[in-house]
Amino acid sequence: MYEKILLATDGSDDALRAAGRVIELQKKYGSKVVIFHSIEHHMLQKTIPLGIGFGSANHYTVPTVDYNKIRAEYEREGKAILEKTKSMFNGEFGPVETRLIKGEEPEDYIKRTVKEEDFDLVALGCKGNHSKLKRIFLGTVATKVLNEAPCDVLIVR
Repeated sequence: MYEKILLATDGSDDALRAAGRVIELQKKYGSKVVIFHSIEHHMLQKTIPLGIGFGSANHYTVPTVDYNKIRAEYEREGKAILEKTKSMFNGEFGPVETRLIKGEEPEDYIKRTVKEEDFDLVALGCKGNHSKLKRIFLGTVATKVLNEAPCDVLIVR
């Protein structure tokens, strides 16, 4: 039934539970699984708006050297998240691929990739590692994917 499954992970408990469900589906169907993590989801913006301007400045630009260090740390952490998630799969029930996504928000990557690569199912955790306030104002990746993905969606709590 599910030949290709796209699993989004951010290393949260919900994402790891989603990986467990995907393992069950892979055992049953022999599905190809692609696990991805987008560093853009939590990545610090290069320019940060200030609530109160200082003189004529109403934003702060992170120095390039510091921004590159932060980005490198996000990439290192993203690779660790992917390896931890992939280690849950023993590779005995079907192929597992990992992808570290840079420059694209997870919901945009999901919508584009599902169409381009004909995934049958997207699986992800209900809520990831971000604040309640951010979820209220920006919504969750799960909500956006549920409303816009052109295939089945499995959201795990």
